[in-house]
Amino acid sequence: MKQLGRFVSLALAGVLGGCGGDSTGTGPQAASVTGVAGDNQSGPTGSALAFPLSFIALDGSGHPVQGVQVSWSASPTGAATFNPSTGTTDATGSASTAVTLGSVVGSITIQAAVTGVQDVVYHVTALNPCDALNPYALGDTVNGALTHADCRITQGNLSFRYDFYELDLPDGQQSIRIKEAPTGTGSSQFDPYVELFLRSGALTGWDDDIQNGVIQTSQLDIILGTGGQYVIGATSFDADTVGPYQLTSSTRPANVSGCRDVWMTPGATFTDTIRANDCADSTSRFADIIYMYMQPNQAIRIAERSTVINPLLQLYTANFQTQRFDSVAANDDSVSGNTNAYLSYTVPSTTSRWYLLVIGTAAPNDTGEYTLTFSPLAPSSRQSAPRDRMLPVLPSGTFRGWKRHPE
Repeated sequence: MKQLGRFVSLALAGVLGGCGGDSTGTGPQAASVTGVAGDNQSGPTGSALAFPLSFIALDGSGHPVQGVQVSWSASPTGAATFNPSTGTTDATGSASTAVTLGSVVGSITIQAAVTGVQDVVYHVTALNPCDALNPYALGDTVNGALTHADCRITQGNLSFRYDFYELDLPDGQQSIRIKEAPTGTGSSQFDPYVELFLRSGALTGWDDDIQNGVIQTSQLDIILGTGGQYVIGATSFDADTVGPYQLTSSTRPANVSGCRDVWMTPGATFTDTIRANDCADSTSRFADIIYMYMQPNQAIRIAERSTVINPLLQLYTANFQTQRFDSVAANDDSVSGNTNAYLSYTVPSTTSRWYLLVIGTAAPNDTGEYTLTFSPLAPSSRQSAPRDRMLPVLPSGTFRGWKRHPE
């Protein structure tokens, strides 16, 4: 995904000076017209501007004139539509129109033409919808809708519509939950899919809650190593589907117990407990699960420390061709006599990759507290070797997200 540009609807603009003159023609005439509001707005193509454009018509004595005719137009032709496209001033001498941007990207000039005086000129900017960011704060509830005018991201033969939201988080580790829930009915209902990006465009995590044939809420739980600027992508699991949705977010505990799907980014650290209700393999070894989406050449250095259990770390990478996770690194005892686990691995330089980290124990039926640190500052070691060849069945029972994030 390319770097995104900022989109914030601008407040009411300054007044445009009108030019006076002798009026000719039928009906009430104005000696001057002056723009009042709506200049210098921006929005994605296909969207309605946040504020109407308006002006006031005055006679030679500076009094408002009612019934003055106005016609609205845009340049380039077709760059915007107006409601109404023609009209007359009211008792206060005012006239206004609502503007919907067309498919033209870039600067647009809008003119309000009144007979006998110079046009009122407004300037607006139509953004590529893929560069449009809606302001959003943690805890906000937004009722939005995917439409065919939204950003269109193509992957292979499939395309997906997106709304993007800018999320600024305070410094320090953050543990958050983002939900995208469908609010439509019938044909307007779609299967939601939510993603979280760094402001630079790098993907950090996603969620669909895939259950074939079932439309349900997407819930992304992620432990972020640091705050800063992020971008939420609200989209759909199925290609080119549209409809209304509700986007919400909140803080969440920094833990991963109960075999949940939780994501994590470098710099994060947390304390949790291996329990008997966590994920379990065929040998009754319990574990917590973390997902990570890592960039080329990025270092994965993770430590699992405990005085209660014998820690075991296992790292798997997504194999999209076979829809499974293959083992790339594992560590049981960092050094002789030290049962803490340290794992060091560098992502290949060829591509970004989706990883699954199993935070577990070396012994069956072992339970107890541990602390996990995911940081370049964790103790370094040689590149860890794989343990098991592959993880054929995920804890969630399905290869989540394989249609959306191929290598």
